[in-house]
Amino acid sequence: MHMQSSESEPVMKELCSKILTATDVGVRFSFPTATMREHFKLLQGSQSLNFQVRDKYSEVWTFRLYTGKNDGHPTPVLTKGWLHFVKRMGLKVGDKVIFVVHGNHNDQLGIQVKRNIKLLGNEHWADL
Repeated sequence: MHMQSSESEPVMKELCSKILTATDVGVRFSFPTATMREHFKLLQGSQSLNFQVRDKYSEVWTFRLYTGKNDGHPTPVLTKGWLHFVKRMGLKVGDKVIFVVHGNHNDQLGIQVKRNIKLLGNEHWADL
């Protein structure tokens, strides 16, 4: 998904989005494996890396992406920093988290959060 609002703002591309589960808001965020493989290069032998994202308020958050093994397959999760983000943003089960890349070289990671609200019987995703 490409969005461009003006010449001064670079293109933004969605990496992944996920509707939050009870585990995501209470324990750790299960990160999509395909996104992890495509956009995060773990050093050989390493199981984790720290990365930063910027929210819509320009606050920078640091998360740890940890990749364990489950039946021989990588199971990437966000551990350190994630639950603090959940609490500060007031996230709940059913909210949506969207990771994006932007910048002239797709070198800046961003995070967006949305809540599904019903207005007059219709569902809408509102920014948090």
